Amino acid sequence: MKSYLKLFTYFFMFSLYTLNAYGQEKFTKYRFGGYGEILFQRMDYSADRYSNPSGAESEKRASITLPRIVFTFDYKFSDDLILGSEIEFEYGGTGSALELEYEEAGEYEMEVEKAGEVVLEQLHLTKIFNPYLRATIGHMIIPVGITNRQHESIMYFGTVRPESETSIIPLTWHETGIALHSNYKRWKASLYLVNGLDANGFSSAYWIRDAKQGIFENVKMTDPAFVYRVENKSIRNLRLSTSGYIGNSTGNTQKPEKMKDLDGRVTIFSGDLEYNNTKLIVRANAIYGDLSDSYEISTINKNVSKNIQYQRTNVAKNALAYGAECGYVFRTNKSGSKIIPFLIYEYYNSMEDTAGDMFADARFKRDIITAGFNYYLNPQVAFKADYSHRRIAMGNYNSENTIGLALVYTGWFLQK
Repeated sequence: MKSYLKLFTYFFMFSLYTLNAYGQEKFTKYRFGGYGEILFQRMDYSADRYSNPSGAESEKRASITLPRIVFTFDYKFSDDLILGSEIEFEYGGTGSALELEYEEAGEYEMEVEKAGEVVLEQLHLTKIFNPYLRATIGHMIIPVGITNRQHESIMYFGTVRPESETSIIPLTWHETGIALHSNYKRWKASLYLVNGLDANGFSSAYWIRDAKQGIFENVKMTDPAFVYRVENKSIRNLRLSTSGYIGNSTGNTQKPEKMKDLDGRVTIFSGDLEYNNTKLIVRANAIYGDLSDSYEISTINKNVSKNIQYQRTNVAKNALAYGAECGYVFRTNKSGSKIIPFLIYEYYNSMEDTAGDMFADARFKRDIITAGFNYYLNPQVAFKADYSHRRIAMGNYNSENTIGLALVYTGWFLQK
């Protein structure tokens, strides 16, 4: 923990050294907006790729969903004190909650009301101390990777969020804590101190993705975490970024005494870029993650109560994901209407490397090629269509194909 505090201090000093004035928010008192999407998918494979030795069996199926509808409200108490909030409705439901009942022999009690979730993704106050320094405290988006930074559906090409990221880290990732922000000329930097992950939520299929606290009513901060993001725009039309996360996880479990001698330290490094010259748009991202004590945590997690929603499967020491998307802009008129054909490649493996004699299931090693187009009716509304071909274990299991259609929007509806 002392090394974490030292890192925080160094970064804070760097921030003070590199600070420059932030631009004022583009509203005077309040603004209300949001984003959302309607998604149709047609698949040619079964949802179960594990029962059959060859992988998912052939099956024609389709679905239509409302993956998310998000409403955002920002309010200025004064020019230097701003409230930000964001609430998300996922799949039209209200969700479920778990509570640890110690009076019932330490078992878990679940209350399920409806499928889906209503999630408070952001609720924070930003204080502008002077033109050179601002801080945010509250519940915030964690900007690790490229999609957490720009998670609105109109800001990436595919009909769904990039599988390479959603298969190993939370999207969108939101935690509670404090953050410092600075910028200097073409540099931007942020540092966060937030609550950490819950080690019981690690799994084979999704690495640390489902360890984001929220399954229980009480969010623990026994083990905090540090997050950083640095961006540079020195090269014309190009943004280069790096982000990372480090924090222990065993102290945030509901029964930490079972892991009292373990750290479960999660370390993530990510690099991403975006090139946009108004005609050609290229985005790329890579994420590498390391988990200490993965073998020991896997052994303990297998004995967690069956009433819990966690998967209780082995978790790998390392996970890896990378990908890139490229689109070319054809403008149809001056009102902002345009068509962008695109191509995406992604690789992701939630069991890239394992500890000891742990079996690394090859079915978690996947890559996917996606081709399609976005038709923007205006800068805030777009129709998307794509076709994806997914290989499992680089072709050693049955491949999977998906056709996707989506209607997405984002914008401010009212502001003053």
